[in-house]
Amino acid sequence: MYNQHLQITFHINYWAKFGKNTIRRYICSAILIPLLKLIIAYMKPFLQIIFFLLLTATTTSFAQNATLVGTVTDANNQEPLVGVNVVDNVSKHVVSTDADGQYTLVVPSGKHQITFSYVGYQTTVQEINLTENQNLKIDVQLKSQQTQLDEVVVSASQYEKRIAEETVSIEVIKNTLIRNTNSQDLSDVVERIPGVNIVDGQASIRGGSGYAYGSGSRVQVIVDDLPLITGDFGEVRWDFVPVESIDQVEVIKGASSVLYGSSALNGIINVRTSTARSEPETRLVMQKGVYFNPRNEKIKWWSPAEQPNFTGFSITNRQKIKNMDLVLGVNGYLNDSYLMYGDQQQIRLYGKLRFHPPKKPNLNYGVNINSMAQKYGRFFLWAAADTAAYEPFDGDSYDRYFLTTIDPYINYISPKGLQHKLRTRYYTIVRYDGDMAPSIVSNTFYLDYQLQKRFESGLTITGGVVSNLFGGWTTLYDNNNAIIWTYGYGLYTQVEQKLGKVSVVGGLRYEKNTIDKLVDTLQASLPLVGRLGLNWEMGKNTFLRASFGQGYRAPSLVERFINADLSGIINVFANPSVLPERGWNAEIGIKQGFKFARNWQGYFDGALFWTEYSNMTEFVFTRIGTDIGFQTRNVTGARIAGWDLSTSGSGKINKNLELNFTGGYTFAYPGDLETDSTQKKFNVYMENLFKSVNNVDSLQNSILKYRFRNTARLDAQLSYKQKLSFGITLNYNSPMDKIDEVFLVVIRGMREYREKHNGPTLITDLRLVWNADKQNTLSIIGKNIFNIEYTMRPGLMDAPANIALQYTMKL
Repeated sequence: MYNQHLQITFHINYWAKFGKNTIRRYICSAILIPLLKLIIAYMKPFLQIIFFLLLTATTTSFAQNATLVGTVTDANNQEPLVGVNVVDNVSKHVVSTDADGQYTLVVPSGKHQITFSYVGYQTTVQEINLTENQNLKIDVQLKSQQTQLDEVVVSASQYEKRIAEETVSIEVIKNTLIRNTNSQDLSDVVERIPGVNIVDGQASIRGGSGYAYGSGSRVQVIVDDLPLITGDFGEVRWDFVPVESIDQVEVIKGASSVLYGSSALNGIINVRTSTARSEPETRLVMQKGVYFNPRNEKIKWWSPAEQPNFTGFSITNRQKIKNMDLVLGVNGYLNDSYLMYGDQQQIRLYGKLRFHPPKKPNLNYGVNINSMAQKYGRFFLWAAADTAAYEPFDGDSYDRYFLTTIDPYINYISPKGLQHKLRTRYYTIVRYDGDMAPSIVSNTFYLDYQLQKRFESGLTITGGVVSNLFGGWTTLYDNNNAIIWTYGYGLYTQVEQKLGKVSVVGGLRYEKNTIDKLVDTLQASLPLVGRLGLNWEMGKNTFLRASFGQGYRAPSLVERFINADLSGIINVFANPSVLPERGWNAEIGIKQGFKFARNWQGYFDGALFWTEYSNMTEFVFTRIGTDIGFQTRNVTGARIAGWDLSTSGSGKINKNLELNFTGGYTFAYPGDLETDSTQKKFNVYMENLFKSVNNVDSLQNSILKYRFRNTARLDAQLSYKQKLSFGITLNYNSPMDKIDEVFLVVIRGMREYREKHNGPTLITDLRLVWNADKQNTLSIIGKNIFNIEYTMRPGLMDAPANIALQYTMKL
């Protein structure tokens, strides 16, 4: 084995030494060799698990076998069910149905009891007698018996699982709510979740993030199992996600780096897009909306003839064509913004193609493609709060973006149930300035190979290896001619065991990221991070959970190398020595389901959480030479604790009226352990936490900046005979308690604005939906209907009241 290692290393070194291509040399010398050495020297536990999985898949029996194949569907709508457990009670072999509901199970000849079980469905048992080498097809239909506790999620375990049995806090938004509320991008969707805020494009869960220009996201965003964080800014392009094709959005609150790596320090947002249907479906959506005049007429810059407005459309098609699944979509959006020079124009094309070889039902492969062209007006700071809040301080500035992702993948399930998933992504971004000169070029390559084995005993083992390569440049860097390369790899494993009413989960991850411009001491090489979790079904519809998870975030390239002058008044300085952030999150929670007369059912959920960060980065005002501005720096530590309450339910008021609701409340106290080191003591921190429930006037030196201590969300919809629906959405945020003092000086009118608007903000949206028939729907959606003047971050005014008419046709 050692000689083989030397021989492999020699060949790789030879290729790297004499290869003429720069990317090839980076891949060889900087990725393959360190990865090989790391695997041999340090990753024995991971390799043992992966070897065990492979051994399980490849071990064969001397007995003569028979093969079962078939499809499992929903008895009501005949749609395929994904992730159904198919168990042979004799041989104990276990497989799961694939994305088309198909399964292949190899068992010894003889008599068998085959069990088909799925969350929220009645279990079915088939008794069969198989002869040697027999191929038998058994198609099964399962009857639904779902409650909201049976809602299926995949984010925390990488397979379909009841939300009630998860060990972490997870919130879910279905596509029905997304469509009914006229959500323009993913940020509109996730801000409906309690404890989630999007501040000028930067996501925060339970107060885990504030605001800092160019700072990378502490929340990982996953679309169809692959990360969508940009390689340079470490940011999320919310408008690039195909909202029109979303099937479900899942949000994990808390550190999730074991499965999702860097940027999952504060949690993840997992987007699952729709798949092809057995019956072809085409959906057309058209909308037209208009912004109202603000209450303060002084800040209105437009005439009646140029009233700000927006227009959009989308077309999606889903169908199966023989052995091919096809999903196509196009989305267009034109926003003549209420912000002067803040207009937006975009067109996005989206496609999913998947093939199922007829002779290999346990194999499928395909590619997902998403591409967008966009013209976008940058608006950083207002000119003056009281007279020109909708006008930019620095005049017009337009950028043009071209973004594309190409995602080839392969899924294979062995006859004995070992699942292989290979996911790859190429993500490219090019930005042009107003003169059509390139200002950003970003290219990211990502690979994730995962193995998973589920056993009849309730044991599930998941393991995988990931790798990434980035190359790009931007005029924002200190040396704007330099192309910066980064590369990294990671290995992870997670083990889950269900023992009766108790589920236990544990996992580990190692990851290393390297930037070619930095010395070794500043690279993002991290020791193992782990997670532990427990879920106990302590009573009927009562689930107690506890979890501990570690996370980390490698600083973005922009944080380390940016050197920019924003709006002519604020400098942002590079900081190559900024270190990776690390943290952990612990929580204890309880989920209680309810079900009573007239089909009322749902759940209440409560959690206490505690989060600690080390080397946390903050936007710090500083002086470098004769210039003043901001720089991303590590603070010594931060602690954020609080509680989270949520509920969701539905039921019939009478035979014609049905109510659906979801909502929640989050309180988080963001303690700064650097400016007030006394809070490192538990009793001092807890005293400040309870004091902050009322106000933080005496705690300005003790809290982190750009946070909301209290957030609440509510969405309710009342439907009459499934024909007419009325909905309301309420978004509540307490004031942003602390910002940088310099903003009160350099942003015109900022101090006076905060003094005047020093209370909480409650934004109300209303909607009226008329289902004319099964094919045609007409909706009227009003947002911020009371025309509240508010800001989510200093210097940027949010939208006044607006109303939209939306028409949907389903074919």
